[in-house]
Amino acid sequence: MAQSPEIISETEITGLGHSGDGVAEIDGRRVYVPYTAPGDRVEIKTAPDESDRAELRRIVRYGDGRAAPPCRHYGDCGGCALQHLSDPFVAAWKRQLIIDALASRGLHGVAVRPTLTMPAASRRRAAFTLNHDANGVQIGFHARMSNRLVSISECCVLDARIVRALPGLGQLLYPLLRPGQSARLLVTWTETGLDADVQFGTGRKSEPNLRQRTQIAAVMENIDLARLSWNGAVLLERRKPLVMMADTPVCPPPGAFLQASEPGQAALTALVLEAAGRTILGARGARILDLFAGCGTFTFPVAAYVRVHAVEGNEAMTEAIRHASRHAQGLKQIEVSQRDLQRAPLRPDELSPYGAIIFDPPKAGARAQAEIIARCAIPRVVSVSCAPATFARDARTLADGGYRLVWVAPVDQFRWSAEIELVALFERD
Repeated sequence: MAQSPEIISETEITGLGHSGDGVAEIDGRRVYVPYTAPGDRVEIKTAPDESDRAELRRIVRYGDGRAAPPCRHYGDCGGCALQHLSDPFVAAWKRQLIIDALASRGLHGVAVRPTLTMPAASRRRAAFTLNHDANGVQIGFHARMSNRLVSISECCVLDARIVRALPGLGQLLYPLLRPGQSARLLVTWTETGLDADVQFGTGRKSEPNLRQRTQIAAVMENIDLARLSWNGAVLLERRKPLVMMADTPVCPPPGAFLQASEPGQAALTALVLEAAGRTILGARGARILDLFAGCGTFTFPVAAYVRVHAVEGNEAMTEAIRHASRHAQGLKQIEVSQRDLQRAPLRPDELSPYGAIIFDPPKAGARAQAEIIARCAIPRVVSVSCAPATFARDARTLADGGYRLVWVAPVDQFRWSAEIELVALFERD
């Protein structure tokens, strides 16, 4: 049977979906149109299979909130979704995502602050795709909804020092990849230079030989590469890559989680300290529990005031906190524990000695731990999250246990994406 032809139609964009695509209605069904804004009148192409995706053919009339995309790769590179929208529009939309997520859990009237938007070109870490083709090693991001690689020569999101290093990284990795081979490249700009981890899903995983290591070492010097890792194992290290957690230098393990930008980390840290409060931070003998502590993003700033117990499931990140705390100056005692909090959350008796809890779980949230916290008498809980939906779920759990959600502060360090981070304060009534 012959397939029905694709349908061309004109419609109005009425809102944005959670991924940042414009929302329209065609013949009673909702479709999502990329690169559009509410109020746009658009001509779109839809498939006959009732897919909820539509292709933008042209904009008939522009709505409010639009802006000129600053990057020439926008629309081809899939790394950004919202460069066609103004900063004030995006800030308001991301704040509303949090309000809507809370409302969906029955949490209405919460004080959600205006979004703090971090500067462009401030992201210090990125995950690139590598392809070895006839022109050498191409480094970039996938095109939208595609496996096609878009090799980038500029980026309005990343720290310019990372972008400048890409040609050198391509030269460095050229002898290590076979023609037609792909890999993933995790790059972080640190206080002491670039940190790079090459990861292979399938295919070649053997380490470079001595001749290749010599070639690599020469290129590392040219691009100020502090450390090169191979599938998470350190291959060559000119000096330790260090990131600052408040005034404490920390050496993260290869590929470790870090806040995406230094300004974003500073904004989140200030909010966490505000939420912890002067009463607790200034109390003699007070202790704070830092759950899902990572490499100590909040552990070290808080330890400038009170004793901290940092709990993290990843062994390498736990050891990074231990090592840094042994060499830190002017901090209160830092206790470190390795524990998978998703499978083995802390029990009520383990939580009871603390005056406040900070928890910063991955996108999946902290369902099991939140259920236990909700049964405890800890006076103050500080939540950090990058996922409004799971944050709202855990907030509902705490609210059902007697906690009051005092305020939420959105922080946008994921410029021109649909992602949003937040800090929230809960107090027990």
